[in-house]
Amino acid sequence: MALPRVLIIAPRFFHFGFGVTHAFRNAGFEVGVASYDTPVDPYDFRRKLAFKFARDKEEYRFRNRERRQQSFIDYFDSFAPDIVFIMNGEILLPSTLDYFRSKAKVALWCFDSVKHIPVIEGHIDHVDRFYCYDRGDIQHYAAQGKTALFLPQAAFMGADFYRPLEGVKKNIDILFVGDLYHSPRRQQYIRGVVEAFPDRKIKVVGIYKPWYKNPLKALLRERRDIYTNRNVAPEEVNKLYNRARVVLNIHNEQQSDGANPKVFEICASGAYQICDANPYIRQLFPDGCIGLYDSEEQMHTLIREALDHDMKEKAAAAHSIVAQRHTFGNRVESVLNDLNQ
Repeated sequence: MALPRVLIIAPRFFHFGFGVTHAFRNAGFEVGVASYDTPVDPYDFRRKLAFKFARDKEEYRFRNRERRQQSFIDYFDSFAPDIVFIMNGEILLPSTLDYFRSKAKVALWCFDSVKHIPVIEGHIDHVDRFYCYDRGDIQHYAAQGKTALFLPQAAFMGADFYRPLEGVKKNIDILFVGDLYHSPRRQQYIRGVVEAFPDRKIKVVGIYKPWYKNPLKALLRERRDIYTNRNVAPEEVNKLYNRARVVLNIHNEQQSDGANPKVFEICASGAYQICDANPYIRQLFPDGCIGLYDSEEQMHTLIREALDHDMKEKAAAAHSIVAQRHTFGNRVESVLNDLNQ
């Protein structure tokens, strides 16, 4: 008997596509994957230059999207899936979604705020199920009389991704991994931590002064012993989490009532997490197994407490919650249950 088929369409730079692919395979599906680049596809050297110097960037992106539709349709026709599972989907036009939907069930998981990717806001009218990772977006659609479903982000737990490692020395006191460049809030909070804990080993991993924006600022950047100014692969991130006594999580400005992937990934690695609070995250960890703060001062207090005490039991409790309820396998199971109703 032939396996059911799912076509996954996802941005190429997200490793989340691997987690979803793995989960569908474990659920008994034959999987096809069509990846794309953003802001234009493919984002090669020629198109980078063309996009950078385009007089009207939105018009350039739209024309790029138009040219790419037939390749997705051709793949869809040749693979003949039962389900199309889309992550963000900013590369797709409504007419392409309608074509998919005429022959298969179509679900879209918005992995960012719809307000941050306005081109996909109308996609809700062209799919069978539209999922958001922040409950603020659910309310946004409800105000329009439309039904979006809440599907939180998740952790990809496995041999090459997030998991506790044996025999790793905790030689980083405070760790933050994430994009600083696009978030003034993160920049402010991290600067405060660096100033408040001058005698601690602090590591900040992620882009905060990009070479492509200002090579001189990148070259002359301060505190290279703390700020790496580079991104690293998930395997390396997991090793860093395992080396840290405290891992900080600071959501970006548009998050209101949901969790970024790091909420789940930090716990999946077995590290102790200190995270900014919102209603959904409080609901996730009601027993206090991660530290939750509402201000910089509270964050600093939680850091001091964590550095002065053994947080292994709390970290293990948080790991158990994520491993049981918040993997990509859990999310795919929810989607399949919805589509089969």
